Amino acid sequence: MESNATTRLVTSWSSIKQRGKVLPALSELKHLKYLGLYRNNFIGHLPSQFGDFKDLEILDLGSNLISGPIPVTMGQLSSLRYLFLDKNNLSGNIPKSIGQLSNLKYLDFHNNRLDGVVSELHLANLTSLTYFMLSLNKLVINVSASWVPPFQLITIYLSSCKVGPEFPNWLQTQRNIVSLHMSNAGIAVEVPHWLPDVLNNIEELDLSSNMLKGNIFEIVGKKTPRLYQLSLSGNNLSGDISNFTSMFDGFKYLDLSKNQLSGRLSSCWGLQSSLNWISLGDNKLNGHFPSFLCELKSLQVLGLHKNGLNGVLPECLKDLYILEILDLSDNLFTGRIPPFSGWFKVINLERNYFTKDIPWQLCHNTDLQYLSLAHNNLSGGIPPCFSEFSQMWANSSFGSYPMVDNGRLFFVVVVNIKGISLEVTTTLQYLFSIDLSSNALEGQISEGLTKLVQLQNLNLSRNKLIGKIPLDISNLRYLESLDLSNNKLLGEIPPSISNLYFLSRLDLSFNNLSGPIPSGNQLSTLDDQSAYRGNHALCGAPLLKVCLRDEHNEGDSEGDSEGDSVVNWFYSGLGSGFAVALMGFCGILHVNRSWRIYYFWM
Repeated sequence: MESNATTRLVTSWSSIKQRGKVLPALSELKHLKYLGLYRNNFIGHLPSQFGDFKDLEILDLGSNLISGPIPVTMGQLSSLRYLFLDKNNLSGNIPKSIGQLSNLKYLDFHNNRLDGVVSELHLANLTSLTYFMLSLNKLVINVSASWVPPFQLITIYLSSCKVGPEFPNWLQTQRNIVSLHMSNAGIAVEVPHWLPDVLNNIEELDLSSNMLKGNIFEIVGKKTPRLYQLSLSGNNLSGDISNFTSMFDGFKYLDLSKNQLSGRLSSCWGLQSSLNWISLGDNKLNGHFPSFLCELKSLQVLGLHKNGLNGVLPECLKDLYILEILDLSDNLFTGRIPPFSGWFKVINLERNYFTKDIPWQLCHNTDLQYLSLAHNNLSGGIPPCFSEFSQMWANSSFGSYPMVDNGRLFFVVVVNIKGISLEVTTTLQYLFSIDLSSNALEGQISEGLTKLVQLQNLNLSRNKLIGKIPLDISNLRYLESLDLSNNKLLGEIPPSISNLYFLSRLDLSFNNLSGPIPSGNQLSTLDDQSAYRGNHALCGAPLLKVCLRDEHNEGDSEGDSEGDSVVNWFYSGLGSGFAVALMGFCGILHVNRSWRIYYFWM
């Protein structure tokens, strides 16, 4: 008779970093009910013996390194209610036998490398299913338009699966949906008229990065009062969102960027006290900056970039003490930059019409990793206290960034680096950049900037900077892009610049630099003459102009060669002359016998 300890065993080794292959010694525990091996280092394939665990109700193998296919025998786990295989390296098709698990309530295969088609057969008898999570795979959801599912889902995660181009008709049958994530699902149609009826209970909705067309209020509005997390970015939606938040209570996350939305934000936006994320960039909003946003003391992310907003920024913005990401770039803002001082990690104010000097209070943002004030009308000097951005110092750890939905939703920043524009999302926390280009900044480049060892991008081009390039520029050892072009810099290029081993783009053109261009190390790979043009006193490779000292060296070398030739000529002439004289003397002795006798007897 089996012991009670065996028949009722509940095993959980979650997050204790076990290693090795899956189920190395559990094959005898056939009456196991719960097996939790979440977040360990298990490798290898799933064993086919899973079919023997007839009493297993919960199987959690998420966040491991398991590879290979899902065994067909997993469809024999008739008692299974919870199945977690997420965040592994599983590949191949989902076996149709999974569709026979009539007791299965929670199915989570998201973030693997699964591919193939998911059809009605995979879902045929899942009558208890309420959580359906297949996101971040290469799956194709292919069911007939007339198919009626046997379940009522609460959570649906199908992001990055091929669902479209049509909106799936089977969604019309669902009435309990609380969380729906179908971003980047290939849906490219008008918003269906029945969608708001499906979303009565919705709390989290992500339909971003599709090509949905229509009015935003055909998706959300008065019929979705419970909504607190919404992402519709990257679609083609229209509508006036001036009073958008008045229809909701308790909004926390809102991303409507990259659409065709319009209007002027009204005071109702300032009533959402729990709102901590606003991303409305790349739309058609206009009017002054809505000062009532300063009332949102929980705000961590504010993105209003690439709109038609204008006027002067209110001073109250400095009172948003926990704001970490601020992107107001590509607008029509004027006046002075407010004295931001807090916990900012990202400040992007480029491509506006800000004037006067850079406020020294920016230096209080010691966590700052990304600062762009490019393409404005700023004057004055670069504050020396920029050296106090301690997050950019050597040995600083990467800071954590605001994220939503367990890291599935990130803020997007357009970064101009290495001469190209890039959209940065998940890697934003690893980017260190300062861009002050295209202003009217004066004075010298502070030596203190070289204290910011973590910098990867430094762009001070198109200003009126004078003085020399800092001698210890090589302290910026992680620098990948350096642009100091179109200034009034003078003196020689510091030889230490050749020690920037990660440098892949350099532009020092149109200054007053002089002397030889340093060579060797990383600079030997940067042989584009345009990086140095407009500096008439520069010389050396890759320019065709030879340095004067090199010419003198060549001249000295030629003179030495000529001198050596004279010396060689003299000694060779001396030798041949001696030989001729000796032969003449010997000839006389041969002819005159008396001289010969006298010479040898002397």
